Amino acid sequence: MRSRRQQSGFTIVELIIVICIIAILASVAINSVSTYSRRAKVSEAVLALSTCKTSITENYPVLDAAPAAGSWGCEDSGKTQYSAGVQTSSRGVVRLKLQNLDRLDNNYIYLIPARADGVTAMTEGDIGSGVRGWICGSDFLLVRNALPANCRADVPVEFMIDDYAP
Repeated sequence: MRSRRQQSGFTIVELIIVICIIAILASVAINSVSTYSRRAKVSEAVLALSTCKTSITENYPVLDAAPAAGSWGCEDSGKTQYSAGVQTSSRGVVRLKLQNLDRLDNNYIYLIPARADGVTAMTEGDIGSGVRGWICGSDFLLVRNALPANCRADVPVEFMIDDYAP
Protein backbone atom coordinates (compact mmCIF):
# COMPACT_ATOMS: atom_id res chain seq x y z
CA MET A 1 0.00 0.00 0.00
CA ARG A 2 1.28 3.41 -0.91
CA SER A 3 1.35 6.19 1.61
CA ARG A 4 -0.31 9.38 0.52
CA ARG A 5 1.89 12.40 0.34
CA GLN A 6 0.50 15.48 1.94
CA GLN A 7 0.35 18.22 -0.65
CA SER A 8 1.05 21.83 0.16
CA GLY A 9 1.26 25.04 -1.82
CA PHE A 10 -0.98 27.23 -3.89
CA THR A 11 -2.89 26.37 -6.99
CA ILE A 12 -2.30 28.33 -10.17
CA VAL A 13 -5.76 29.91 -9.83
CA GLU A 14 -4.96 31.20 -6.35
CA LEU A 15 -1.69 32.68 -7.57
CA ILE A 16 -3.38 34.45 -10.51
CA ILE A 17 -6.02 35.93 -8.20
CA VAL A 18 -3.35 37.23 -5.80
CA ILE A 19 -1.36 38.75 -8.67
CA CYS A 20 -4.50 40.48 -10.01
CA ILE A 21 -5.28 41.94 -6.59
CA ILE A 22 -1.70 43.22 -6.24
CA ALA A 23 -1.87 44.77 -9.73
CA ILE A 24 -5.12 46.61 -8.91
CA LEU A 25 -3.73 47.95 -5.62
CA ALA A 26 -0.52 49.05 -7.33
CA SER A 27 -2.40 50.95 -10.04
CA VAL A 28 -4.43 52.81 -7.41
CA ALA A 29 -1.27 53.62 -5.45
CA ILE A 30 0.60 54.88 -8.52
CA ASN A 31 -2.32 57.13 -9.47
CA SER A 32 -2.47 58.57 -5.94
CA VAL A 33 1.26 59.22 -5.86
CA SER A 34 1.17 61.05 -9.21
CA THR A 35 -1.79 63.15 -8.02
CA TYR A 36 0.02 64.10 -4.80
CA SER A 37 3.17 64.87 -6.73
CA ARG A 38 1.29 67.16 -9.14
CA ARG A 39 -0.39 68.96 -6.21
CA ALA A 40 2.97 69.53 -4.52
CA LYS A 41 4.43 71.00 -7.71
CA VAL A 42 1.43 73.30 -8.23
CA SER A 43 1.63 74.40 -4.58
CA GLU A 44 5.23 75.38 -5.20
CA ALA A 45 4.08 77.48 -8.15
CA VAL A 46 1.40 79.13 -5.98
CA LEU A 47 4.11 80.13 -3.50
CA ALA A 48 5.79 82.04 -6.31
CA LEU A 49 2.78 84.39 -6.24
CA SER A 50 3.41 85.50 -2.65
CA THR A 51 5.87 88.28 -3.50
CA CYS A 52 3.42 89.88 -5.92
CA LYS A 53 0.56 89.39 -3.49
CA THR A 54 2.46 91.25 -0.80
CA SER A 55 3.57 94.02 -3.17
CA ILE A 56 0.07 94.68 -4.47
CA THR A 57 -1.48 94.50 -0.99
CA GLU A 58 0.98 97.14 0.23
CA ASN A 59 0.64 99.40 -2.83
CA TYR A 60 -3.15 99.40 -3.33
CA PRO A 61 -3.95 101.72 -0.37
CA VAL A 62 -1.16 104.24 -1.03
CA LEU A 63 -1.42 104.75 -4.80
CA ASP A 64 -3.45 107.53 -6.38
CA ALA A 65 -3.80 105.82 -9.76
CA ALA A 66 -3.36 102.31 -11.03
CA PRO A 67 0.07 101.57 -12.48
CA ALA A 68 0.33 100.24 -16.01
CA ALA A 69 0.19 96.52 -16.60
CA GLY A 70 3.48 94.96 -15.57
CA SER A 71 4.48 97.92 -13.38
CA TRP A 72 3.63 96.67 -9.90
CA GLY A 73 7.31 95.94 -9.19
CA CYS A 74 7.05 92.22 -8.58
CA GLU A 75 7.03 90.71 -12.05
CA ASP A 76 10.57 89.33 -11.78
CA SER A 77 9.75 87.24 -8.72
CA GLY A 78 7.73 84.30 -10.03
CA LYS A 79 10.17 82.14 -11.96
CA THR A 80 10.55 78.64 -10.57
CA GLN A 81 10.95 75.19 -12.03
CA TYR A 82 7.16 74.93 -12.42
CA SER A 83 6.24 78.52 -13.23
CA ALA A 84 7.32 80.51 -16.27
CA GLY A 85 6.89 83.83 -14.49
CA VAL A 86 4.40 86.32 -13.13
CA GLN A 87 2.44 88.86 -15.12
CA THR A 88 0.31 91.67 -13.66
CA SER A 89 -2.55 93.76 -15.01
CA SER A 90 -3.33 97.38 -14.20
CA ARG A 91 -6.06 96.16 -11.81
CA GLY A 92 -3.49 94.26 -9.76
CA VAL A 93 -4.50 90.83 -11.04
CA VAL A 94 -1.55 88.44 -10.96
CA ARG A 95 -1.27 85.67 -13.55
CA LEU A 96 1.26 82.85 -13.32
CA LYS A 97 2.00 80.55 -16.27
CA LEU A 98 2.68 76.90 -15.43
CA GLN A 99 5.48 74.89 -17.03
CA ASN A 100 7.07 71.42 -16.67
CA LEU A 101 3.79 69.93 -15.45
CA ASP A 102 2.72 67.78 -18.44
CA ARG A 103 -1.01 68.34 -19.02
CA LEU A 104 -1.00 71.57 -17.01
CA ASP A 105 1.68 73.32 -19.09
CA ASN A 106 0.82 76.72 -20.57
CA ASN A 107 -2.20 77.17 -18.28
CA TYR A 108 -2.52 79.92 -15.71
CA ILE A 109 -3.14 80.46 -12.02
CA TYR A 110 -4.81 83.79 -11.22
CA LEU A 111 -4.65 85.83 -8.04
CA ILE A 112 -7.25 88.60 -7.98
CA PRO A 113 -7.49 91.32 -5.30
CA ALA A 114 -10.92 91.26 -3.67
CA ARG A 115 -13.13 93.52 -1.59
CA ALA A 116 -14.14 92.71 1.98
CA ASP A 117 -16.74 90.14 0.87
CA GLY A 118 -13.93 88.03 -0.61
CA VAL A 119 -15.92 87.45 -3.80
CA THR A 120 -16.06 90.80 -5.60
CA ALA A 121 -12.91 91.67 -7.51
CA MET A 122 -11.39 95.09 -7.01
CA THR A 123 -11.13 97.44 -9.95
CA GLU A 124 -8.84 100.31 -10.85
CA GLY A 125 -11.41 102.58 -9.15
CA ASP A 126 -10.64 100.88 -5.83
CA ILE A 127 -7.04 102.14 -5.86
CA GLY A 128 -6.52 103.98 -2.58
CA SER A 129 -8.44 101.45 -0.50
CA GLY A 130 -6.92 98.34 0.99
CA VAL A 131 -7.10 94.84 -0.45
CA ARG A 132 -9.28 92.82 1.94
CA GLY A 133 -8.88 89.38 0.40
CA TRP A 134 -7.74 87.45 -2.63
CA ILE A 135 -9.55 85.28 -5.15
CA CYS A 136 -7.26 82.49 -6.24
CA GLY A 137 -7.99 80.00 -8.99
CA SER A 138 -7.73 79.02 -12.62
CA ASP A 139 -9.81 78.83 -15.76
CA PHE A 140 -8.77 75.21 -16.41
CA LEU A 141 -10.40 72.41 -14.39
CA LEU A 142 -7.29 70.21 -14.14
CA VAL A 143 -5.32 73.12 -12.71
CA ARG A 144 -8.11 73.94 -10.21
CA ASN A 145 -8.15 70.32 -9.03
CA ALA A 146 -4.40 70.43 -8.40
CA LEU A 147 -4.53 73.74 -6.50
CA PRO A 148 -4.70 73.95 -2.69
CA ALA A 149 -8.24 73.85 -1.28
CA ASN A 150 -8.39 77.61 -0.60
CA CYS A 151 -7.39 78.39 -4.19
CA ARG A 152 -9.95 76.69 -6.41
CA ALA A 153 -12.07 79.53 -7.76
CA ASP A 154 -13.27 79.41 -11.37
CA VAL A 155 -11.77 82.55 -12.90
CA PRO A 156 -14.16 84.56 -15.12
CA VAL A 157 -13.25 85.27 -18.74
CA GLU A 158 -12.77 88.98 -18.09
CA PHE A 159 -9.56 88.26 -16.17
CA MET A 160 -8.22 85.94 -18.85
CA ILE A 161 -8.41 88.64 -21.52
CA ASP A 162 -7.22 91.43 -19.25
CA ASP A 163 -4.15 93.36 -20.39
CA TYR A 164 -1.11 91.66 -18.85
CA ALA A 165 2.50 92.63 -19.14
CA PRO A 166 5.51 90.75 -17.79
